[in-house]
Amino acid sequence: MIAKHLPFLPRDTRDHSKGVQALHQYQRLKGKSLKHIVLDRFLNHYGYDKGAVTASAIVDDLLSLIEQYYRYHDQSFLKPGQVVWHAVPVDEYPKKGKTMAQTKLKPVVLDLITDGDLEDLRARLQNRLLKIKKVERWTTQAFDQGACLSQLDLAVLLATTTTTAGDYVREFYNLYHRTLPTRGNVQRIGSGQTHKREIVALHLKGYLVPTICHKTNHSKEAVERYIHDFEAVRLLSTKFDDVDDISRIVRLTPSVVKQYLDLVPLDSEGTGT
Repeated sequence: MIAKHLPFLPRDTRDHSKGVQALHQYQRLKGKSLKHIVLDRFLNHYGYDKGAVTASAIVDDLLSLIEQYYRYHDQSFLKPGQVVWHAVPVDEYPKKGKTMAQTKLKPVVLDLITDGDLEDLRARLQNRLLKIKKVERWTTQAFDQGACLSQLDLAVLLATTTTTAGDYVREFYNLYHRTLPTRGNVQRIGSGQTHKREIVALHLKGYLVPTICHKTNHSKEAVERYIHDFEAVRLLSTKFDDVDDISRIVRLTPSVVKQYLDLVPLDSEGTGT
């Protein structure tokens, strides 16, 4: 028997069609986007009263800036032990009154930890020498990608002081009689100096790594890295025409890949092919 005096339930007149449900799900997902979250903050938390259209344009501009700051390059990926670091481009010179916030930055990839570091730890290499090798690697890698690390950058990466980082840079020069491409050194002596061509040329002539190290005043690690990267690019250049494809495979920036590709004709000339 139907109970009397039951409250009347209003009829559900909402549209439950698949199209409407799909639109509802779309709106929920869009609401989870960073843009909509920041836009909500502007309109409902920060007291912004210039309207949603203007707020949306501001948010789009902010997100574009953030994307450029954090993106290394399209479709990039990092291997274990690598880190993206923002450094000053080699042609971005300091000026009186110019702050770091007004200075252009360029994202570069640095090998924070390498297999060579692990081997050095196993061999119980002196801690100071370990850090000097890292300073050489990081400054060289940044320079190869068109940017320079400052002593402050090195200090942060090494978790030490700028004074100690500067000591490592000077000690490297005393050991190898070669100036590292830090920001101070590069922008004082010019940014055109590079040792890639010399090392690769000696390699293609058949010189062994110890001899190349002696002739160029480079460490064994640096010479082997240049040779390894050159050989990888040279091999892939026979299979791929797109620089970006080679870049993604060898995990080097397109600009560095192009530098190595420019050296490949040296091999043809040297072998007579």
